[in-house]
Formats: sequence, C-alpha cells, structure tokens
Amino acid sequence: MRTFPPALLIFAIVGLSVPSARAAGAAPASLKTFLESEGYGGSQLQRRLGNHLFATTIINGRRMALAIDTGAPFTLVDSASAKAVGLKVQETKGTITGVTGLTERAGVARIATLRMGNCTFLNVPIGVADAAEINAIRGPHLDGLFGAHEMSKFGVVIDCARQMLYVNPHGPSSTDNQNLARFLTGRGFSRIPMSFDSSHHLEIQAKVNGHPVAMIVDTGAASTFLSQSIAYASGAATTGVNFTIGGATGGALPGKIARVHELALGDLIVHNAELTIGESKIGGSGLLGEEYLSWNFGVVDLGGMNLYLRPPELGPAKKR
Repeated sequence: MRTFPPALLIFAIVGLSVPSARAAGAAPASLKTFLESEGYGGSQLQRRLGNHLFATTIINGRRMALAIDTGAPFTLVDSASAKAVGLKVQETKGTITGVTGLTERAGVARIATLRMGNCTFLNVPIGVADAAEINAIRGPHLDGLFGAHEMSKFGVVIDCARQMLYVNPHGPSSTDNQNLARFLTGRGFSRIPMSFDSSHHLEIQAKVNGHPVAMIVDTGAASTFLSQSIAYASGAATTGVNFTIGGATGGALPGKIARVHELALGDLIVHNAELTIGESKIGGSGLLGEEYLSWNFGVVDLGGMNLYLRPPELGPAKKR
C-alpha cells in the first residue's frame, strides 16, 4: 500500500476484445465466463512469494511487471524502471509514504502505451519514485504498482482467488455493476460497500469483536493488519510471535501476531481471526490483506465500489 498526492489521471483503453454474447437462457458457469459475456477484457495475474499479485505488462514496448495494489491510491513506477524505458520524469514536491512511515520524493511521467492482457491503456500519467524495496522479497522482479485510481476509472474487477483482472470497456456502468451483484450474491457472496477516504485509500467498514473499524482493502498487503491500539481496545490477544514488517519504500515496522474472537466483514464473520498488529505510520485502522481476500474468494469491483466475499465452506470453488 502507498500514498501519493492526487493528480489528474486520464487515459484511454483500446484493443479490448469483446466475446460474443452467451446463448439465451444459458447460465454462465464461472465469473470469468460471466464477465467475458458482458464484454470485459481480462488479464491473468500471477502470485509471487509474499502473496503479492502482479500482472505482466508491456510498457512502451518493453516487458515489465506491476503489482496489483488496491491499497495504492495511484499507479507508481520505480525510478530505475522508468529510466530503462526512457520515460521523461518531471520532478515535483510530492512524496510517497509507506506503511512504515518512510517517505520518498516522487516525480511524474506519462506512459505512452501500457498493455495488460487484451487491454491497452494509452497516455497513462504515473508517479515515479525509488521503490526498489518492493523487490526485497525473492521472486519475479516488479517494476511498480498499478493503483486504485486507475482501476476505478475503468471499472476494474479483481478476482483474488482466481488471479484475474478484468476491465470494463465502457468504464464504470451501473447496469454492469448491478448484473455483477446479482451474479455473485446469487452464488452466496456477501456484498460490502467500499469508498475512498480523504487520502484516496479504498476502505470498507468492518468490526473487530463488535468494535467498528475502517479497513483499507489492500491486495498489495500480504496479510491483514490492524492498528495495535485499536486491536488491544477490541480485546485482541497476542500469540507471542513478534517480527518486523518491511515497507516497499524501505524502513521497518515492529509487528505482532494476534487473534480476535470475531472479525466481521459485512455479513461475513471470520471467527478466531489471526491478524498482524502494529502501529501504522499512515493513519487508519487497518488493512484487509490478500490472505483473507483470496481465502474468502474476494472479488473487488472498483467500478461498482463493492467488495464481494464468500467463505470457502459455502461450497466448492467450481460453483464460481
């Protein structure tokens, strides 16, 4: 998860293949089939050590990889990668701040073409900063983060468990969002409204042992995180396991493993939930991380601003 100063971010999407409509009366067998029949384009995601989802992209004709990070308000490219593809970076007074509180100076640039799966984005404004620490974890090299602002502009849907990203060629559409809601709730998913906070972080309202908390929906966070003060006030019990949390922009944050009797995410209740607790330097109550998103078949609909979750015990995954 990253913070980045607001900017006017506008780009186009072209080259999206639109499959033919499904036969009348035939119910789609999966979310992929449903979204493709609605005209969405898709990109297969991969998962690396550290539980980070990422997409292989073509940026200005060069193969690169971006983490899919709903916890990042805006898209960010590492300064070394920006130089490698010849981006002209304009220096600014802006900064990015990671969860550990370490701040890096940031510039801005534009990507002429960014291709992801069968989706092509044109003239993409981005932030540029030293984000080399994102590769401190062993695995495929990542060149930056694809952020929530761009996802919301173009009606992106992320299937966390199936590791797919879909783009609506029409942008956010209330009709498409309603169709998706009917499809998922009809298959046992709970719908949880999302909103952007004052820092443009994507969040939901949750409860920890009955105490209301605002949690950032963060596909870029390996694990679910809760502010230590809120955790203790809610009756969280530590397990005695201590460790250090590293930030993608550097720095370190001491953390502990804790358990709470009940984590309520909308209508979905997680009993005896295990969380990471510590003191975040960016404010907020906590992060809903990738482990709970994937385990509960999370579908993040940024066009409709809804998070859908379904506990695995409701039925075999093939029903999706």
